[in-house]
Amino acid sequence: MTALRARWSAYLDQQHRYPSGPIGWLIGERMRRQHAPETEWSVDLLHLQPADRVLEIGFGAGRGLTLTLQQAIQGRVTGIDLSATMIQAASRRNRAAQAQGQLALLRGNIAHLPFGNQRFDKVFSVHSFYFWPDPGAICQQIIKLLAHGGKLVNTFATAHTLANGERVYWPLHQRAEALVREVQQQANIAAHLAYGPDSRQYNNVAIVIEKR
Repeated sequence: MTALRARWSAYLDQQHRYPSGPIGWLIGERMRRQHAPETEWSVDLLHLQPADRVLEIGFGAGRGLTLTLQQAIQGRVTGIDLSATMIQAASRRNRAAQAQGQLALLRGNIAHLPFGNQRFDKVFSVHSFYFWPDPGAICQQIIKLLAHGGKLVNTFATAHTLANGERVYWPLHQRAEALVREVQQQANIAAHLAYGPDSRQYNNVAIVIEKR
C-alpha cells in the first residue's frame, strides 16, 4: 500500500509539472480555481495598458490569459506552455480572442523561448518557477524579451503557514532573494521581491523586474 501511495504521489507531481490527458485537465482546472487570488494579484502588479504586448509563461487552464485580455484590449497577448492539454483548455476558455487574432497560444519550453528581443511590454508567470532548470539564465532571457519600460512579474509560493499561525519559509525563499540581488546588479534594471496574498495555507511572493 505504501508503494502504491508513493507511485500515485509521484504521478500527481508529474501531472502538476506537465498536465496531460483527462487527469491533467482536471488538475489544471483545480489549479485555476485554487490559484485565483495570486493570479489576479500578479496581473494587477503588471499595471497593464490597453496596447500592451503581453506574454504569459506556463498559462495552465488560461485564467491569467482571460484577465490580461480584459485589460490589454488593443494589444496582443501570447501564451506559451509545455502541455498540449493546457493549450486546449486555455484555447477553449479564450476562443473568441484567439479567433480575433488578439491571442496566440504556443507550445514550448521555458528554457528556449522562441521570441525576439524587446518583443513584449509585460511578461508574467504564476507557479511555474519551481520547474525552471536555470532561473538566473531564464530571467536574463526574459529581460531581453522586454521592451524598455517593460516589466516581469514571476509569482510563486515560498512558505506555508502552520495551524498555529507560524510561517515556515522554504529554501526557495532564499534562492528568490538571491536572484533578486543578482538582477539588481545590472544597469538599467530594477528588481524587488513583492509579498502577495496567501492562497490556502501557502504564502506567495513575486519577483518583479523592470527594464528602464
